Amino acid sequence: MKRILSCLKKSASFFIVLIALLGCQTKEAKEVLLSPRFNHVYLKVSDLDRSVAFYTAAFELKQEKQIKKLKRTSAEGVSEEFETSLSLLKFPGQDFVLEIGKALDFQSENKQANYSHIGIDVADIETASERILKAGGVMISPVTLVETEDIIAKNAFFTGPDGETLELMQLISGDF
Repeated sequence: MKRILSCLKKSASFFIVLIALLGCQTKEAKEVLLSPRFNHVYLKVSDLDRSVAFYTAAFELKQEKQIKKLKRTSAEGVSEEFETSLSLLKFPGQDFVLEIGKALDFQSENKQANYSHIGIDVADIETASERILKAGGVMISPVTLVETEDIIAKNAFFTGPDGETLELMQLISGDF
């Protein structure tokens, strides 16, 4: 019995040290461990304010950002700026984002889910894009540079085997 208790104490000490070390990692070390990772799900809505009010009240999500302008630059350097209406919601202490965007073509009687895509953070978007293509994914939008007031990222869109839309995102600066 003493032997079992001794092993349990050593195991518990090991896990405490491991948790402490993981908690003390630099942001760069955490980013290496978290890439690729699921970043967000995009939900199309008809009324952004109503949806933000619902999700913040129903699930205690916090609105982290509201994005009203977006600049997209192609690989050829052609830029396009446009107005948008997006909100980024998170549970406190978590990184996964519910991205809600007002869709002009929204149909309230839509029989299909209103999810637009799954966003996946990657450290190297070109390598991740090649991996998706080799796995049989289809590129629907090449790598572009996307800028908001405080976020700069590269992104690209693909479809998976059943037509689901996947967004790869490489954050350059800011936080999503």
